[in-house]
Amino acid sequence: MTTIEVAKVGLLATLQDAGRPGLLGQGITNGGAVDGFALRCANRLLGNPDNSAGLEIVLAGMDLRVHCDTLVAFCGATAPVIINGDAQLMGRPLPVPAGAQIEVRPSSAGTYTYMAVAGGINVVPTLGSRSTVIREGLGGLDGQALSTGDQLPIGSCDGTSPAAHSAFRAFVPPPVEGPREMPEPLTLRFVPGFQYDDVTESCREKLATATFTVTGAANRMAIPLEGDALDTGLSQLWSEATCLGSIQIPPNGKPIVLLNDRQTMGGYPQMGAVIPQDCARLGQSRPGVAINFRSVSVTEADQLVWLSEHYEETHLQALDTLWRRS
Repeated sequence: MTTIEVAKVGLLATLQDAGRPGLLGQGITNGGAVDGFALRCANRLLGNPDNSAGLEIVLAGMDLRVHCDTLVAFCGATAPVIINGDAQLMGRPLPVPAGAQIEVRPSSAGTYTYMAVAGGINVVPTLGSRSTVIREGLGGLDGQALSTGDQLPIGSCDGTSPAAHSAFRAFVPPPVEGPREMPEPLTLRFVPGFQYDDVTESCREKLATATFTVTGAANRMAIPLEGDALDTGLSQLWSEATCLGSIQIPPNGKPIVLLNDRQTMGGYPQMGAVIPQDCARLGQSRPGVAINFRSVSVTEADQLVWLSEHYEETHLQALDTLWRRS
């Protein structure tokens, strides 16, 4: 049987890949892994294409049963991983024999832990992606979160054949670690836009100087923040397109930062957009984490994104080198 079986889900687990870019005009949100770099790292550890689907496990862990020999890898939020009773390292390719039980225990830092499996999880794509968007019933297994008894078809059931496993044993690279406890407050860099120049000056000043905190209502759609209310001075707006990282100010004045499963249109004032790398850091933040905002120019945002992407690709290429050595 070429599957991995879901034995237990703690809080929430879904199938995710890079999402569905380019469909916003049709009312389809992007979706995809909140921490895309972590999922790409897990896939590269196994020689998978970057867009291979894996598990996104939220906070409380899950248990799995493996029905064939394969390899898995874990990256993202730091969580204890136990295979047949033995503790394992994250950021490594891990051989798993048929019949094994994998326990992913609650994460100690960060929110989203990712598990990749050799060959990827091969459910049927929907609109070019296997990512689950529960609100819209898209992707994954029937568009729903994973539950006990689900069978996940996988792409490779030869846990001894990937030659890079021997390369990793001969040369162990620095681990691909998950988020550590970050110094607070977490600064979110954003490009002003939409209604930024139309709101009151006091609203802009307070956004730049106030400290907010992540609330327990955070999810894949958005991160609501707690703190002093912002008065935009705007009362009526047409609905407009939203984007990843959009900073919305609802009537209660408490900022909301939109993430991967956001709605495609919204009628709240939008102060600007947080850069993608900071969206991932925010998504990995737990309730109570302090948040500041800092506006940046388009030029500075481009430079920040380029530096981050350069770092990420350098790291990913180091993982690829191990496969080429085999």
